[in-house]
Amino acid sequence: MMNIEVKNKIIANVDSLREELVRLISNLVQIPSINPTYPGIIKEDVLGGETKVNKLLKSIMESIGLKTDLWEEEKGRANLVGIYKGTSEGKSIIFNGHVDVVPPGPENLWTKAGPWSGKIVNGKIYGRGTSDMKAGNAAAIIALKAVLNAGYQPKGDVIIEDVVGEEMMNTEVGTGATIKRGYKADAAIVMESSAPPYPLALLTASPGVVVMRVTIKGKPAHTSMRDELVRAGGKGFKIAVSAIDKGFIIYQGILKLEEEWGQNKSHPVFTHPGHFTICPTSFIGGLHGIAYIPEECFIDYVIWHAPQDSLEQVKKEIEEQISRFAQIDPWLRENPPQVEWNFWWPPYEISPNAPICKAVTNAYEAVMNKPVKIYGFAAVNDATFLNKAGIPTITLGPGSIQVAHSVNEYVEIREVIDAAKIYALTIAEWCGI
Repeated sequence: MMNIEVKNKIIANVDSLREELVRLISNLVQIPSINPTYPGIIKEDVLGGETKVNKLLKSIMESIGLKTDLWEEEKGRANLVGIYKGTSEGKSIIFNGHVDVVPPGPENLWTKAGPWSGKIVNGKIYGRGTSDMKAGNAAAIIALKAVLNAGYQPKGDVIIEDVVGEEMMNTEVGTGATIKRGYKADAAIVMESSAPPYPLALLTASPGVVVMRVTIKGKPAHTSMRDELVRAGGKGFKIAVSAIDKGFIIYQGILKLEEEWGQNKSHPVFTHPGHFTICPTSFIGGLHGIAYIPEECFIDYVIWHAPQDSLEQVKKEIEEQISRFAQIDPWLRENPPQVEWNFWWPPYEISPNAPICKAVTNAYEAVMNKPVKIYGFAAVNDATFLNKAGIPTITLGPGSIQVAHSVNEYVEIREVIDAAKIYALTIAEWCGI
């Protein structure tokens, strides 16, 4: 049971820093920090935004007594780590977040407030990166400040990491670089948005995500020859084969597998059914324009797989399904689709009974006066790489993945304040004071 006096004093200090926390989030959002490797972005136009965010955070960290480390693994993209050294032998903790954001899209679609405004409307802060995830980054700093302002000093080290690159899994220049640089702790919290389905849930697992391209070959001819392909008595693939028509056979096969996944893929912390999916993101055919029956078709997929499934297992299931559906068509039997595996972000998983989970649970319940919700993260984040480095890591943060990457992205101020309180009490509970 957490000491009532300690709890109340720390919570009161977070409340006293409310305006400072809101102002910090707004200021961070007003600095465009688009990931310069994002597809379609001209790198030179956005390079340096991540660094500007971290220079602002550096001054704030230093003002509350943290030793800072600002460095570049890639030119123009500086990471920031702030270290508060514990007073004695206590357990250490990392608060990890990324400062890069995705592009805002057409700014005229932002009807509530501009993407770089940081504007406050009806208890919400609007702008790109509010939910994903500058609010979480700010909350961790204010949480530590509240603990110190309350007159307590953590016994264990508190390390706050604001890294680049997460949006495009550039972990080698971001979180992976912090690990390589020697930053380790007894546990970590990634402050990514917890919702959906539950705000500020304790997230103990994530899916893996795989990007796949399927290429289907056809046989080109003049479009006037289509009757030979689709009419009884036609000469069929002696004349031509529409790669798009054949692509739909494969599309239907993968759709069928996705339906099966919805029934047979489960995990204890993903209690809502069907989270693991095989999502088509583009269907492209006809490389030679409107005058040709298309000779080639590409289907791109983003695959969200269960944490317990290996990459090899996922590949095997999908490749076998493609092969099964190719066998029902005489052209595809002789000209099987080609599969490219282009990207994999591994899942993470930690026991809900792990010590860090118990500490966060105690902090959450002291703040919220209700049981914590333990669930799985909807997307992926850098908790994967921290866990792989042997640092037990969970995800808990303000905001929702449902509004991340969307127009009118926002975070609720009330939720950010609650997150800061949970982080502050976690420091007291985990590190000791």
